[in-house]
Amino acid sequence: MIEVVSSPSDLSKWRPEEQPFYFELYGEANPLVDEAHAEVIPSGGTDPKNVADAPVYEYWWTIGHPGAPEEHRHWFDEKQERRPWQEVADPAVRVYVYFPVSAGWRVNEIVATLKYLSPVPEQSTWLETASRDFQAVQPLLANASSVAELVPGAGTASKWLSTIAKLQISSLPQTGDLKWSVGKVTFGSEYGVMQGIMWTIPRSVFQRLGGRLTGSVAVSFIPARIQGNEDGAKDGYEPAEILAHAVVYSADEKKWWCPPEGDGRGFVKLKVSPKSPRPLSSTETK
Repeated sequence: MIEVVSSPSDLSKWRPEEQPFYFELYGEANPLVDEAHAEVIPSGGTDPKNVADAPVYEYWWTIGHPGAPEEHRHWFDEKQERRPWQEVADPAVRVYVYFPVSAGWRVNEIVATLKYLSPVPEQSTWLETASRDFQAVQPLLANASSVAELVPGAGTASKWLSTIAKLQISSLPQTGDLKWSVGKVTFGSEYGVMQGIMWTIPRSVFQRLGGRLTGSVAVSFIPARIQGNEDGAKDGYEPAEILAHAVVYSADEKKWWCPPEGDGRGFVKLKVSPKSPRPLSSTETK
């Protein structure tokens, strides 16, 4: 089941004149854990063609604002002179999505995207860039598929490369002045250690792609039980929260956080309850 959390929590109560930006995070709330993640070669001489796909999930974020005045003039009082989404620094936006590490599971990040809706003014240029990127991946896909036919356990790598290629085709190419990027980040607090992804988005993307930016990260969930810890859920996987927030940088050095509270210490929180793909035995359920 895909579930959504947002700031404000009830988007029907969003008031742009008070908080210029809204933010939301959404994705699967009950993902399956890839319990064979560590198996480079499956036991028992398993035919790789019969190996089940490792579950991969996409988690999306969205940051929205009312848009450019010439396109959305009817939403505003004409006397309102300054609008935060017009006067932004470069880079303009950073988005953070964090995953826990101490709940008996972790995520393995596969690929991050920044979505766009076709067609756009630079569509032909973007498609050329996307085509070159896909051509660069094609030999890897071909090699991985060839290896998968010969070596048990290589099927998952081939499927992951295919997933990466498909998601990258639908993602904004890093071309010209639209060069967005991602990086791995972490922090420690009352939530424990959190490991995540940070998107850095330039002013050109923020101003030219409209009033709603959406990105995602594709992940698989893997077991990560703390050695010696026998407490917790029957299958070892505790429910925990994915945290996310975003910040927009104003040209006058003001920061607009989403959620707005706490100067970057507030988060939207998506509770997830990872599950084992296998049914629990009678001894495990006791």
